[in-house]
Amino acid sequence: MAGRLVNALGAAARTAEAFSDQATLRHMLRFEAALTVAVARARLIPKKHLAVIEQACNPDLYDPVALAETARRNLTLTVAVVRALTAEVRKRDAGAAASVHWGATSQDLIDTAMVLQLGEAVPPLLEDLHGIVTALAGLARRHRATPMLGRTLLQPATPLALGQKIAGWASDIDRATRRLEESFAETQILQFGGASGSLSALGEKAEPVMKLLASRLGLALPPAPWFAQRVRVAAFAQDVALVVGALGKAARDIALMMQFEVAEASEPTGAGRGGSSTMPHKRNPVGAGTVLTAASRAPQLAATIVAGLPQEHERALGGWQAEWPTLAALVESMGSAVEAMAEVAPGLVIDVDRLAASLAATNGAVLAERATFLLAEKMGKEQAGKIVEAALSKGGSFVAALGQLERELADEKAMLGLSPKFVDRLLADIRKR
Repeated sequence: MAGRLVNALGAAARTAEAFSDQATLRHMLRFEAALTVAVARARLIPKKHLAVIEQACNPDLYDPVALAETARRNLTLTVAVVRALTAEVRKRDAGAAASVHWGATSQDLIDTAMVLQLGEAVPPLLEDLHGIVTALAGLARRHRATPMLGRTLLQPATPLALGQKIAGWASDIDRATRRLEESFAETQILQFGGASGSLSALGEKAEPVMKLLASRLGLALPPAPWFAQRVRVAAFAQDVALVVGALGKAARDIALMMQFEVAEASEPTGAGRGGSSTMPHKRNPVGAGTVLTAASRAPQLAATIVAGLPQEHERALGGWQAEWPTLAALVESMGSAVEAMAEVAPGLVIDVDRLAASLAATNGAVLAERATFLLAEKMGKEQAGKIVEAALSKGGSFVAALGQLERELADEKAMLGLSPKFVDRLLADIRKR
């Protein structure tokens, strides 16, 4: 993975730590220690070897650079780690070295370590996502009936309540988060199948070893090893990309609303936040930009995981090996996006006067649709359309040029239609989920 400087916009510090070299070794050695306990209790190895192996399962004893080089020559990090662990155990007790990694295979260690890393990285992000939804829902509630200019194809459209836009962000982020919670839970399972998935080397002791290993690691026990059945992982990857995309939708709107010419919203300020290297007057949408950086990466990373689903027989060549680094980069991207939006959402500032000014700048032209339907009730849609088009062609104030319906078109409640009710429904749907 890239260093922290190169990846400064690609990973939050907390998420990056979950996939650091130290964390990777910690989780791999945690598996080895738990496996040793399980096989020792099953009397497959001498119990006296247990303490020696557990002492050697200390990540500080190993050199990640050397391990990475060995891994490249063996197509798996497992070989490097197990060799290093065995050598460390042999220093303490030559006899105990033969008990290291008993009955397991490379993929058992790699997949379970990956699962444990997800277990460390993802729950705090889910908590932050719920906080983002809560903050946006509160903002939507406050602006339930605040009129703003709707925009379609980046051009002025009919008015709607600002709360509907914000509740829409919250609703999709919440929906994606709920999906992610479910797919994440499905990843929290043990991988343990031995050479090809039968655990035949452990004989009648396979079942108790498997159960105790899962229990020691706090993981669920799947019906069978899932060496080449990767839908769980792919579904999780897709749901991560959906979360980042939902955050990206909010970030895109916020960035557009922050443009100087628009200035309807602004991110929270702070010392050194949003500055430019050459233009002191600028306050850039750094939170939105960070989210959008992640949203540019996540779909392709998730696609890499999905592309690896057609795996060969009982262990894949290439597709499986591509998963771990890709999944780490994907979760790190989500961490970066979540951290940024967790700062923006509760501090987002809305300029109600600018919202009104944007509406007023259209000279009432955005009321043309409503005027057409009001007139159509009296004279039919075709004739009403001609009158409205004639009024629009005169320029200036549309309502003045129309010469009628002034009271009806000034009715803010009617202008917003069902928009405030849609806010209520979106927020109620979030609460229900």
